[in-house]
Amino acid sequence: MPLAPDLSSLKQRLDSYFWRNRSPEMKLLNGILAEHFSRFERVAVVGGLARDFARAGRAGFRSDVDLVVEAPADEVAAVAETLGAKANRFGGYGAKVGVWKIDFWALETTWAARHAGVSVSSLEDITRCTFFDCDAIAYDLRRRRVMCDAGYLDRLRRGALDVNLRPTPSPEGNLLRSMRRLVLWRLHSGPKLRQFIDEHLNETTFKHIQTTEAGLYSLAVSATWPDAWAARRALLGSEGAEEQLSLGLRAPEAKAVPVACRRSHAERKGPKKDATPKATRLLGL
Repeated sequence: MPLAPDLSSLKQRLDSYFWRNRSPEMKLLNGILAEHFSRFERVAVVGGLARDFARAGRAGFRSDVDLVVEAPADEVAAVAETLGAKANRFGGYGAKVGVWKIDFWALETTWAARHAGVSVSSLEDITRCTFFDCDAIAYDLRRRRVMCDAGYLDRLRRGALDVNLRPTPSPEGNLLRSMRRLVLWRLHSGPKLRQFIDEHLNETTFKHIQTTEAGLYSLAVSATWPDAWAARRALLGSEGAEEQLSLGLRAPEAKAVPVACRRSHAERKGPKKDATPKATRLLGL
């Protein structure tokens, strides 16, 4: 599926995935949302899932589910306790339920709000809290509304990857993500991302990234380059990422696609009648 032509089309993709998808995986996810998050007035899926659906639709979804809740931190902490979720180092919680890996935060405890000086008062503010501009998108589950700035899809269409919020708790992690996205997604780096790479990519960080990537992925993009200098030349040049594509670096982002990210037979055929899951009705959506 190609890039969503407009926000209305993207909304249709997300609406269909969440509310007309009858696969067992989605029934499980909707059950989790109904049981643990329906008490909150506003919950949004942020970052990866909405981004992947914008880029390539259902086939492009390869991420976990990230949720931000517009509610007091203690109420979200209570949900974490019920789910058996573990606190993460970014101010939120992570839980594994069946095939789903779910990370969630109270809006006020997101890393950007606590450590980067970003003022947050509603879910709309979450789009200012991501490191990459392509992750600056959210889908309000109850209102079924896509939240991003007016130029979001245009940036994806131009094939640009840039920094949205510069402070980051994980410079090396975002260097690795930059490498993989620039190469595997056939993107070029924007000016703020080039500055970030220029400041942080050196021989020491490059060796750490190579070790980390080799342990996480079957295809290690960083192994393409013999040293940090070669990586910098490729990543900071306007044609750098495209040059790497000629080397055959076209494999999927991760070693294996989890069950939750595979298209089921029922989803391919589509629902026969009203496909709204029972869990959705419990959410009042």
